[in-house]
Amino acid sequence: MTTKRNPKQEGTPFFDCIPQIGPCPIGCNQCFYNRPGAYYVPIDKPHVPTPEEVGDGIVRMNCGNDSNNQRDLVIATAQKYQRFFFNTSIPRFDFPAPVVLTANPKEEQDASYALPHWHGDGWYSPAANLMLVRLRTSATNLRMVDRAVAAWTAAKVPVVITFMAYYDHEPVVNEAEVGLPAAECYIWKIRHINSYHCPTPAFMRKVMSRYRDNRLVSMCSSLMSAYCRDCRNCETYYLQTMKRLRGE
Repeated sequence: MTTKRNPKQEGTPFFDCIPQIGPCPIGCNQCFYNRPGAYYVPIDKPHVPTPEEVGDGIVRMNCGNDSNNQRDLVIATAQKYQRFFFNTSIPRFDFPAPVVLTANPKEEQDASYALPHWHGDGWYSPAANLMLVRLRTSATNLRMVDRAVAAWTAAKVPVVITFMAYYDHEPVVNEAEVGLPAAECYIWKIRHINSYHCPTPAFMRKVMSRYRDNRLVSMCSSLMSAYCRDCRNCETYYLQTMKRLRGE
């Protein structure tokens, strides 16, 4: 039987793999993986495509759950595939492949932001296999995101702005900080298979204008599409990171 593909990944080389069972223990705000019935497959059993299904595609270990949760199981499962990378919100990067870090799993709490370390006369990346940093971005945490963007890009690490969507409450908007009326920032709609208060193109454009002079900053998906095929950030940064790890 063919393993069900993530609808967001249609038209891309990506395949999800989640060998763990049950909810993610990290408990990130508005997590669609932990939202009952929202994930595209049941989370009470492993979701592991066969190597034949994947072929020369790229496996995303833990688009749901966290690769530092039961990490030995995650790493062992990844070895089935030719190409793969890991996803985590815990700043531990000793994986045998590229790693994506969600640097602010509790995006409204300043203390939760993982940052690169200061060493000598500048910032440095904590690991050569750090593929990119995701920053969960809302209408009330922009100043914290600004600081994190500045630190990570000074360390030469690409940053991907990941806009929050909300299913259990209407999002709060700091109109003065955003520079838009609250009514223009979010809209209730279906995104892929579930309904959320989703960021509007106007809001996303306004936020991204803050970083227009920083070539290391991009956004997840695009202003008009939430599909991976209209983004390609992960594919691009995966290939760049593999070249770096091979010394090319």
